[in-house]
Amino acid sequence: MRRRRRPADEGLPLNVECTSLGPRLMAAHGRVVRPTRMVSAGSATYPRAPARTESPVVIPRLDRHEPAPEPAGPIGRLPVTGADRLPPSAAELARLRRVADGEEDADLIVRGGLVVVVHDGTVVSRDILIVGRYIAAVTRPGMLSGRRSLDAAGRYVVPAYVDAGLRVEETLLSAGELARLLIPRGTVTLLSDPAALLALGGARGSELATGSATPLRVLLRSGGVLPADADLTLAASPPPIAPVTGPGAIPPTSPTTTSVVEVSPAPPGAGVSGLSALGAGPVADAAGLRWALDYPSPARYRTVTELATHGHLDHDVRLAVGQGMGPIDAIRHATLLPARSYGLDSALGSIAPARLADLQVVTTLAGTAPPDVVVAGGRIAAEHGRPLFDNHDVAPAWAVGRIRLPANLHAGSFAGPGLSRAGRQDVSVAAVSIDVPREPAAHPVAGGSGRSPLGGAGPEPVTTTARRHGVRTVRVQPTVHGGYAVADPTRDLHKVAVFERDGGGAPIDVGLIRGCGLTRGALGVSTLHAPGHVVVVGARDDDMLTAARAVEGMGGGFVVVDQGWVRAACPLPLLGLMSDAPWEAVLGELAAVDTAAADLGCRLPFPLRTLATLGRLLYTRP
Repeated sequence: MRRRRRPADEGLPLNVECTSLGPRLMAAHGRVVRPTRMVSAGSATYPRAPARTESPVVIPRLDRHEPAPEPAGPIGRLPVTGADRLPPSAAELARLRRVADGEEDADLIVRGGLVVVVHDGTVVSRDILIVGRYIAAVTRPGMLSGRRSLDAAGRYVVPAYVDAGLRVEETLLSAGELARLLIPRGTVTLLSDPAALLALGGARGSELATGSATPLRVLLRSGGVLPADADLTLAASPPPIAPVTGPGAIPPTSPTTTSVVEVSPAPPGAGVSGLSALGAGPVADAAGLRWALDYPSPARYRTVTELATHGHLDHDVRLAVGQGMGPIDAIRHATLLPARSYGLDSALGSIAPARLADLQVVTTLAGTAPPDVVVAGGRIAAEHGRPLFDNHDVAPAWAVGRIRLPANLHAGSFAGPGLSRAGRQDVSVAAVSIDVPREPAAHPVAGGSGRSPLGGAGPEPVTTTARRHGVRTVRVQPTVHGGYAVADPTRDLHKVAVFERDGGGAPIDVGLIRGCGLTRGALGVSTLHAPGHVVVVGARDDDMLTAARAVEGMGGGFVVVDQGWVRAACPLPLLGLMSDAPWEAVLGELAAVDTAAADLGCRLPFPLRTLATLGRLLYTRP
């Protein structure tokens, strides 16, 4: 019987590739050692040492199976501001090569971990050598040394998460506080759309997302989402990536169909009974695996409450696994694929040489516990759910106090001309009706780019937005007092007032609303989308005035007023969108305003955030 021929380089060590002349050993300095004769030792195959001694390591270069860069394909590469700062400089690349050659010690070695290779789903025991911000090499355990070491034996090492959908301002936190919350959960990079920040803060608005000195990496993406018909298919040979550039850059080799690293047996006791059980088989065997970008379905709206209670992409990975996806496939959708969709996979989303050293050490894949250790840009940034850094960011003065209401505002301002019934023949008026908002459908997989309630991918028809949030216009017969339609809590009818933020002479839009359930008091919010408004809903005009002035005095935020007193408040002074307080304080303030609103009879879920998201949808001309 004819023996089946194995792939040419199957079973070769990490720094060996197959050529037409036989196996060859790749050198870290970019030259290739002459082909060497292979010798066998048990089930493994190793190269006989060549005349010139080379360190058998994974070198900082492009993956062997990835082809040379080509023009962007049909799905395109969406522009990302700051991407040019991700690849190593010529000096950094030169040091990576020296460490990979064994000429210098690494700054940090993550020793003996079970490295998850997201390109093809394999799991191998390796040391990871880190130099500065980058990975210099991924070697067999014990081959090279470093100044410091992190023992990861018996634990998995996976790439840090990359989120291409979350916007900093929608969390209600500053970037520094968001870092304290997200990095201990494994997220190091955000690709954020700055549209709302730019619209409300001008050219400097994006600094609120990118200006933090914490380890969180925030890159600004434009265009919102990919085209409607776009999807990504992860095959055995991934799409082209941008090469590492510089005087010492190594040219890519011809593509092969092999994986980044070879499949090796897991160490005894590691809990790996089989790669298929982990959803870790080669992607080429999973022909049906596709990542649909789900345009234009909205992404989940995440404030500090959702992030602190449920988690971030770690929660999405667990959710995907609970729906039947393999853990490594779910991790791939939260790491490599978001980076690849923006053309950043040469620097982010995987554990490979010359990539940024963003990784997690976890005991269980897709487990409920936070990562044991999170490394961000080569720095150990979190341990067991606790950040190892402080947030010393200072709120910029230009972003504070941006809300100005009319100076002559008084209680009579809420008797708008549209509510006058004097001489009117019709008995009904138009009012906004809020049904209980439907929870947006969660994205089926983690890390994908999507639409949020703030928009950002182009204007969405108001009717579609209103329908999604359960908002509609109805005709009601109002309660009339003194010739004006007034709020009547007994009929669940309240006044709503919408103000411009700039303090100009624009008229105040005053109308009626039903569905809030307030029995007394008023609620005031600064809206979360451009061009920005202050919205007040209340049962009494004097409470509405107090709520409006309180929002202005805080510089934006959420407030609950009853009988002329502020019962609870959550200040958001940065452009009226974000807090400058620690996330723990913001979490408590949000809980307080929700509780106070419920005490006033409001039956909306997360009432203040719901009103802030709806914005002008809460008003219709009476």
